[in-house]
Amino acid sequence: MKNLLIRNFKLRKKTIILYSLLLIFAPIQLLINNDLLIIKILSTIVAMVILFVSLLDSGHAFRFHSRLGHKQALDFFGSLPVSKKALLDSTYITVLLFTFIGAGILSLYNIPNSTVSKTGISYDITLPLSYIAINLFAVPIAFKRNLEQKSENISYIVYLLIMLLFIPFLIVFIVAGIHLFVGLQPIFMDYLEVFYNYGFLIISIIFFISNYFIQYKKISNQQKEAN
Repeated sequence: MKNLLIRNFKLRKKTIILYSLLLIFAPIQLLINNDLLIIKILSTIVAMVILFVSLLDSGHAFRFHSRLGHKQALDFFGSLPVSKKALLDSTYITVLLFTFIGAGILSLYNIPNSTVSKTGISYDITLPLSYIAINLFAVPIAFKRNLEQKSENISYIVYLLIMLLFIPFLIVFIVAGIHLFVGLQPIFMDYLEVFYNYGFLIISIIFFISNYFIQYKKISNQQKEAN
């Protein structure tokens, strides 16, 4: 499994360098004069990089899969003397490491929350929390077994659109419908933001962990049958 992890880190070498630069710049931005033109230019560049990280690296398991060779990845790595358990473990460790490192770096910058608003109902999405949730959901939804094997009908772009746009607005429409036909107490509306941010995160963790044990059990049963 060690070699699989080393392989995964090498595949995202540019991302690691980018994360390192953002980590270095984070404390510097607090110590320098933001009124200088050069600093404003640098801050703009950093803001664009942060936007890139928060959007394109949401669901970074898809990016790993593309670097591995898409559909050919399973054919190649499945032919090597590597156990399915090692592939499963390396997938989970890789996703967890890159997810929490990315979320930690995003939390170092003063990034405004994304606001979802419709029909008079609105709530803010906390970026680091949604970043973690979206990345964790990617495994049980598209990469149940390992990074080398992706579900056929799920594409990277569609996944991002559903997670970043469809689900947040769907929640607003559902709440608006309930509010219209049933009526909601104002205090419930005050806690909608908390329900979404932390509820979405908790559900993603449950799905992420559950999928691991389901796949682990399948692998164990297959090994018993083989013996």
